[in-house]
Amino acid sequence: MKLWQYVLRRLAFTVPVMLGVTLITFSLSNLMGDPVAPYVTEKTTPEQVEELRKLHNLDKPIPVRYFTYISNLLHGEWGYSQQINQPVSEAIGMKFAATLELALLAFAVAVATALPLGIFSSVKHNRWEDHWIRLFALFGSAVPIFWLALILKYFLAFQWGEITHLPQGYRYDPFLWDLEDPIEQRTGLLLVDALLAGSWIHFKDALMHLLLPATTLAYVSMATTIRLMRGSMLDVLGEDYVRTARAKGLPERKVVVNHAARNAMIPTVTLLGLAFGGLLNGSVLTETIWQWPGLGAWAVDAMRNADTAAILGYTLFAGMLYVFANLVVDVAYAWLDPRVELSGDVGLAEWVIAGLGVLLLIVTWFSVDMGLGLGRLLLYGLLLGALFGLGWKLRQDHRDFLARLREYLWVPLLALGTVLFVVGIFKGYSTEMVLLFTIACLVRLTLNWEDFVAEIPPRRAELRRMAHQLRRNPLALLGLFIALAILLVALMAPFLAPLEPGQRDADRMVEHFEFNHDLQPPCYWSCTGERGEADGYILGSTSKGYDIWYGIVWGSRTSLDVALKVVISGTFIAVVLGVISGYYGGRVDEIMMRVTDVFLAIPGLILALAIVAVTGNPSIEYLMYALIIVWWPGFTRIVRAQALTVRNLPYVEAARAAGASDFRIIFRHVLPNCLTPVIIAATMDMGSIVLVLAGLGYLNFGGGADVAEWGKLVGFGQAHLLAGNWWAFFFPGLAIALWALAFYLLGDGLRDILDPRQRE
Repeated sequence: MKLWQYVLRRLAFTVPVMLGVTLITFSLSNLMGDPVAPYVTEKTTPEQVEELRKLHNLDKPIPVRYFTYISNLLHGEWGYSQQINQPVSEAIGMKFAATLELALLAFAVAVATALPLGIFSSVKHNRWEDHWIRLFALFGSAVPIFWLALILKYFLAFQWGEITHLPQGYRYDPFLWDLEDPIEQRTGLLLVDALLAGSWIHFKDALMHLLLPATTLAYVSMATTIRLMRGSMLDVLGEDYVRTARAKGLPERKVVVNHAARNAMIPTVTLLGLAFGGLLNGSVLTETIWQWPGLGAWAVDAMRNADTAAILGYTLFAGMLYVFANLVVDVAYAWLDPRVELSGDVGLAEWVIAGLGVLLLIVTWFSVDMGLGLGRLLLYGLLLGALFGLGWKLRQDHRDFLARLREYLWVPLLALGTVLFVVGIFKGYSTEMVLLFTIACLVRLTLNWEDFVAEIPPRRAELRRMAHQLRRNPLALLGLFIALAILLVALMAPFLAPLEPGQRDADRMVEHFEFNHDLQPPCYWSCTGERGEADGYILGSTSKGYDIWYGIVWGSRTSLDVALKVVISGTFIAVVLGVISGYYGGRVDEIMMRVTDVFLAIPGLILALAIVAVTGNPSIEYLMYALIIVWWPGFTRIVRAQALTVRNLPYVEAARAAGASDFRIIFRHVLPNCLTPVIIAATMDMGSIVLVLAGLGYLNFGGGADVAEWGKLVGFGQAHLLAGNWWAFFFPGLAIALWALAFYLLGDGLRDILDPRQRE
């Protein structure tokens, strides 16, 4: 297949995914109350509201409303943003330029820095240079982006502003651009507009305003790229052609740059494309702090003000950018690596779904009624086709079909068990479930005692090997030490930060003085006056009067609770879906993966923000529900990829030939051999979830105002950053960074320990 044909095919396959994204945004719109809200302005009269309701079929059944919604999107009618008094489609076009300029510079900085560092780190493998670069990269992944922005703002723009001349926010100097010497803004990209106008003053002003926000956004992307480039280089440096190049006597620089780096770049391209699309996640927080007038800041304001049209429009646009980034990545990968098969392995069902999706969009663009009719016809056709297929199989072999049908009854039972398991976690039955699991393990151990005893010597040798690998990895040991220290703080919270007299809920912080912007500085070692009276707080207080030490100590419990529940629930759901999808393959795999692609198409933080905003319930419980919804697809992809590999191995074929049931093969032979990457991902996501939780809390979407949560403490502390009260945002942000760094270091170490290639 030629490259242009491959591009057309990939474009066609993005249509069903985008239809799935529209289903999500349409569902969110129905959760936000009156569906006419996106089209109403402040000046709209009641009569006009009724006309809008009839015009957009909002008084009709849900299927009619959905197809009308699709038609409106295709014709550019995305609703009206009440917050900025402008149509959503125009607002996105205007604000996207600011976000694009910021993202492009951040991307350029990240790539120019990360690729050389990743190559150098691989060349110095397991030396002190490698350890420092890895620590730098892992800290970049762990540091909360809003905390990093506040640190840069405090030191480089506020404390040393007279030296650096770096502004504290905004996109440009309005006096220069709007009053003193205005220039024509043709593209919306200020750097480009300044170059087109030939004005160095305007170019310098725009660049100075860009530097700190772009650096903030680049560090996170840079850190991830360093780690991937290092890993790719380590794989390539062990290949035969690299050893051959060295044996020929080529200089090491030529071997590394001309032979190894070029081939290591191929998998890195995948991450670079997705990282550029993923900059939307970071732009939400970066633009909010730097008052950057882009999509991210607009979306946060819209969510705070319940601007329905803006929330839905931004969520849909973010999904479109992610899908486009995936498309560009796939095409670039196929173009760079001639070994990639352009035709791919695509089933008939995928071709049918893609073709029907394109046809449905074309028909709906011309007429909502025709689109609705075609949609119903397709739905009825699929149902009749499924019934016909079942009847045909039943007619072909009545007994075998019924036997297989009975064999598959465990699938719905397992799905029901998964739902009950997740609900049980959130309803407070975790202890009971752990107890039942322990009892089940003990019963199994008793029934298979001889097998257990026989496995002790090899298991003991494996544990010794893992301990030896851990001792050789100083960064993994550092992560383990930090994680244990934080877990100990959470366990000892009642003793480290005792409750105040009359305080009922330990997770709710108590204001120690009225809100008067009187932040108290840290007292560190001595917090008593001359006569023994209380004279301050160990780490100071926030602008709300909350004790930072108390918030950090009890906030560790909040973070641990959310991370454990989301990781366990998301992993359990993903393991069940991923292993079934990978084992059976075919139609089952196609359906599950298309559903997964829909949820992966929207950046996690943005979808979580939208869910919390539309439900109107910012409690920690609802926040965890939102995080599970955005977290399970990534885990599912990992498990499914492993299951696809394992299902064709000889021992699985032997079990199948021996007559073992699918249930036994999946959970006795396939799943145990898929758990290594799941364990690594789950460990690292213990840090990632806390970063997202802190970001939501910083934006004031995570729990009540007085909840002991680290992100909220940073948000309170930034209020008086320009007054020099650095402690109020520094210490809670440091706690977040240490938590995430600990689990990233631990997960990175587990990857090396569990990697079969590192066993020697």
